[in-house]
Amino acid sequence: MKYLICTITIFFICANVSAQKLDSLTLDTLRDAEIRLNGLAQNMVTSLDEMTRISSGKNFIRTLARTLKTNNSYFYNFDSLKNISIIKSPDNYFRIMTWNVASDDEHFRNFGVIQMNPTKIKREQKMFNMPSYFPLIDRSDSIDKVFYAETDADHWYGAIYYKILKTQTQKGTYYTLLGWDGATNKSNKKIMDVLFFKDNEPYFGAPIFDIKTKQPLYRMIWEFNNNATMTLRYEEKRKLLIYENIIPPKPDNVGMYETYVPDGSYDYMIWNGKVWEKQKGIVLDFKMD
Repeated sequence: MKYLICTITIFFICANVSAQKLDSLTLDTLRDAEIRLNGLAQNMVTSLDEMTRISSGKNFIRTLARTLKTNNSYFYNFDSLKNISIIKSPDNYFRIMTWNVASDDEHFRNFGVIQMNPTKIKREQKMFNMPSYFPLIDRSDSIDKVFYAETDADHWYGAIYYKILKTQTQKGTYYTLLGWDGATNKSNKKIMDVLFFKDNEPYFGAPIFDIKTKQPLYRMIWEFNNNATMTLRYEEKRKLLIYENIIPPKPDNVGMYETYVPDGSYDYMIWNGKVWEKQKGIVLDFKMD
């Protein structure tokens, strides 16, 4: 997997994007790139040969880097691109693309890129030469004090994101990220992280998760049995962050997270203007989507 990390560092060279409508030539260029990306994505996820997955992953990064340098590529949705999660922030300030590659022992390495909306960062690009996109380098295994760590894009706690929430504080804008990680052949993870921008660079982790401990967490991570399913979701109607509690099956399994399973109870958090604040229990009319 170290070869893929080197590749994503080398080939994601930032480029400016002009905010113009996609013309027919640009559309054709992006459609052709999407077809190539789709084939590479299929191979890097489904191939039974590890070297084929790694090689396809490296070529996927090269091709995506070239594609994102195409003018106004932000406005192309890549609707047919499979095996890649692409989600936009609620204010359309950026979008995040995330994906993973598995080794033969079923350890997953996550990859990603934040692409900025060129119409939103005109001033930053002109005054500060803000990049149009940022590659994300998964350093999950080497982040010290992970629950209290602020990290940059080169030290990302990798995940496949499926939801972005925007919250505003006096300190600035925070984007709460809900994600999943394949972890190991015995366990999965659900991850709640936070993204913010400082000096025109993305950072992850901030003390906005108050679970009634001595100090707020910078991110929350749940690891559980590979055959279990754990709920981590946002209920839009009542503005609740809902998560399912997980426990070991017996006292002897405490700390053996690959054995943890949901216990059928839920807790939730509400945004109080400063932090996500934990509430005990879940309201009775809670229904799964």
